[in-house]
Amino acid sequence: MLKQLKAILNSYTDEELEEINLWINSAECVVNILVDEHNIDLILDNAEIKINGVITKESKK
Repeated sequence: MLKQLKAILNSYTDEELEEINLWINSAECVVNILVDEHNIDLILDNAEIKINGVITKESKK
């Protein structure tokens, strides 16, 4: 799946990508992307992020 996404994104110019939003199920807009060694997490606006038990981003709901 990631290879397909890479191919799609590489078909756009940087200027075109500036105008595109990333959505989950056409309903939730992705506001952040977290990447670590083995994972890519898409973070929604209503997400609450905790690192080591401490809230670093509160939900907007």
